[in-house]
Formats: sequence, C-alpha cells, structure tokens
Amino acid sequence: MKRAYSYVRISTGKQENNTSIENQRKVIKDFCAAQGYELVTTYSETASAKSINGRSQFIKMINDLISSKDVDYLIVLKIDRAFRKLLDSLYIWDKLQEHNKYFISILDNVNTIYPYSKDTFIFSAYQAEKEREYNLVKTYSGMKIKASKGLFNGGKVLGYESVNGNLRVIPNEVALVRYIFKKYVYDNWGYKKIASELNLQGIKTTRNKEWTTNTIKTILENDIYIGYIKWKDTYTEGQHKKIIPQKLWDKAQEIKSKKSIQPKKIHPGTYPLSGLLKCPQCGSPMVQGNSSQKYKYYQCNKNKMSGKSVCSSNLVKKEYAEEYVLDKVVSYLNTLNLSALLKQIILSNLNSTLVSLEEEATILKNSLKQAEKKLSDLLTSFYKQDEETDDEEKLSTETFKAIVFETDYLKRKDQQKLTELNNRIEIQKKIDINSDIEFLINDFKHFYHIISDQDKKLLFHNFIKEIHVLKGNSVKERKIKEIIFHFDNNDINSIFPI
Repeated sequence: MKRAYSYVRISTGKQENNTSIENQRKVIKDFCAAQGYELVTTYSETASAKSINGRSQFIKMINDLISSKDVDYLIVLKIDRAFRKLLDSLYIWDKLQEHNKYFISILDNVNTIYPYSKDTFIFSAYQAEKEREYNLVKTYSGMKIKASKGLFNGGKVLGYESVNGNLRVIPNEVALVRYIFKKYVYDNWGYKKIASELNLQGIKTTRNKEWTTNTIKTILENDIYIGYIKWKDTYTEGQHKKIIPQKLWDKAQEIKSKKSIQPKKIHPGTYPLSGLLKCPQCGSPMVQGNSSQKYKYYQCNKNKMSGKSVCSSNLVKKEYAEEYVLDKVVSYLNTLNLSALLKQIILSNLNSTLVSLEEEATILKNSLKQAEKKLSDLLTSFYKQDEETDDEEKLSTETFKAIVFETDYLKRKDQQKLTELNNRIEIQKKIDINSDIEFLINDFKHFYHIISDQDKKLLFHNFIKEIHVLKGNSVKERKIKEIIFHFDNNDINSIFPI
C-alpha cells in the first residue's frame, strides 16, 4: 500500500469552517481510504503561509519525508494550505523530485507522480499567491474603513474590552492605566521603576505576563486613552470613552519628549550572543547590559526589562563570553567535514533557486503575452462596434478606457517584475563559491573579524542553539557551562551523506 504524510494548516483560530483543521483532516482521511493510501502521520499547525520560514511542522514534515525510506507522498487538502508563495512551491517541487517523493493536492487535482502534473502544480501555486495578495488588499481596505468610522480593529488594550469593534471600559483596568500615567507624570517614575513596582505587587499584564519597560512605554504612547483610533499614521476620533484627561496626557508626552533625547552611546557595537546566552537563574535570554566604556556585560533580559523583583542581573563579561564562544566554535567546526558539505548545499540551493527563478520568469512572460492579446482583442472589438451592435453588448468609452488602463497597469507591473527576475538570474549564474568556502573553512577567525557586527550575530545564531552559564555569586565566578550547537556530524551525514 502507498504510504503518505498529510499536512493541515490554518492561519488563525477564525479560519472558515470549510478549511478548519478538522475538515482538512476528514477530507484527507476519506481521500486516503478511497484511493488506497496509508496515512502515516498528520502534521498540523496554525501559521501564515506567506513563507515556509518559521513553520516548524512544515519544515519537519519535508525533512521527515525526504529521509523516509517507506513514505513517498505528501497530501494536502488544497495547495494554499502548503504554500502561498510561488518561489516556495517551486523550491519544494525540486526537493521532492530530487528524492523521488510526490505531492498531492486533493481539491486542485494535483498528483506529481504524473509527468504532466507540473503545469497544474505551478498554476495552482501561482493562483494561491495571487489570492493571498487579493485577501491582503481586501483586509487592509476593510480595516481602513472600520478605523475611519472610529471603530477598533482588534487586539488587547489595557482599560478596555472589544465588543464587535466597540470598546467598552473595564473599571479596575482604567484605575491601573491612570496609576501608570500619574506615577510617570507626578512622581517622575521611569518605565523600569513603574514596571518593577507592578511586578512587586503581583499585577500581570492583559496577556498575563510580567511588566516590562516596553509595556509601560506603549501604554503611555497609546492615543486610544484620549479617544482616538489610529490606523497607520492617521488618527480618527473614536466612538469609545476617554479614560485619561487631556492635560495629564499632554504632560506625559512633554516629559517623554524631554527624556527621548538620546545620550551619546558609550558602548558601541552589537552583542552577538544576545538571545543565545541563557540566564543561570530564570533561563530567559541574556542581552546587552547597562555597560560603561570600560566594562561591558550581558545581562538577564527579565531583570533589565522588569526589575530585580523578577530576576537578578546575573552579569556575564562581554569580552570573555565572545572570545570563549568563538574559540569553541572554531574548535567545533574543525571536527566537522564542512568543505564538501557546504559546496553541496550551496550549489543545490543555488541551482534550485535558479530553476525556480527561470520558471517564474516563464510564467511572467506568458502572462505578458496574454495581456498583449487581451489588449489587442479589446481594441479590435471596440473599434468594430457599429450602430447595429446591441446596446447591452456595446462597450462604452469609459468602460473601454478603464479596462485598458487596468490591463496596461498589470502588464507594466509584470514587466518590471520580469526585469528584476532576469537580473537575479544573471547574478545567480555568475556566482563562484569555491574560493569563498575555502577561505571560510581554513581561516574562520579571520573571516569572523572582517564581517559586520550584524553578520557576526547571524553567524553565531546559525551555528548555536543556546549557551548555558554557571550561576556564580560574582561576575568572576559566572563562566560558560556548555554550548549547544544546532547540529553535529551525525546530523550532517544523515541528511547529506558524502
């Protein structure tokens, strides 16, 4: 019996019933039973399909399918459950074809085991991308209209609850909002002091989390409290009740404006281990600490944002941490057979991307031809109209101009995109990776020191999952305990046997 994985996805908890998780599961299960497929595992997640990045279940499923010796099929209800980006779909097509795996979309009538299926697959993926673009425009327009009427577009706001776009006051939360404003204005408390005090009192945010400096700042800047609804950079008078007096609001903004003058930065550069180092006390990420020109530290993020009532600072010396981790990374990379692997991966990705770009360019060329034909047919039919043409069939000059304008606009848009694609294709064809890879492998430390601060951070984050720190009673005692990497030789060899 043919064995398959299935993938089900919704964008939000408010997905329409016909594409709910339950409905997708049922249709796929019935399809498998009728067509003779054994459904091994169903991967499920709630996430946007604008990209495959960030969709952990989708990525896991593709990796599982590629490495599986007895599962050959991936089944979805509709192709837009898997992709809403044409380039992503083409990339996955190439990956599945490379490993003799097959993709089935039930409602799109796509089964890539058949040689003629690619056109249908690409067309369905292209439609899914265009549908997403249309939905974004539609949602944007709806939210804009709603905001222009003074109605709330959704989300949680301290002091109010939303009922069908109308904001209703919550009295005990209103008191908390006023407390924050008064402490800031009349007692001259800063963001961190207010957050720390609320945490000491055991009060939680609307999302049941500790207070941070960012949470306090957001509240003090929210025009909703003086009766306005914001949409992009436009403010409209709302239909809800104001809960902060105008004078108190104005005073808060005046103070904030004076405090917003930034002093000269005394600790330039980035902190590439931010987020990787874990606080030895609470386990939260460690970030740039309040440092001087001479002494620079990583500090517990919870302590920095919410105060000592939540966690201690647990400072780690910046220079020590970065030198230690770099040495360990170099040693670790020397144990891996990376040169051939990197060439294999990069060339595979470059080739896949090139093929995807060329296929997208072909689709755009066809789209341009269709636009040309549409304009030509329209011109012919318009000028062939005569007095004997029925009024109902006759095309008015205004309608004719509107159609021509729209068609020409879409044509120019596709032409611009095609030019950009052709430029990217030429760049891809000229890339030579061999010398860069050899330099990276043989002189990694030198490579590290010449790249930008942002790239240093990106490099560490791509290699390292997390870094654990010993508790210690002082900075001197607080040393790195272990570094957990994203991969080892076994992982590499299992996915890319060399």
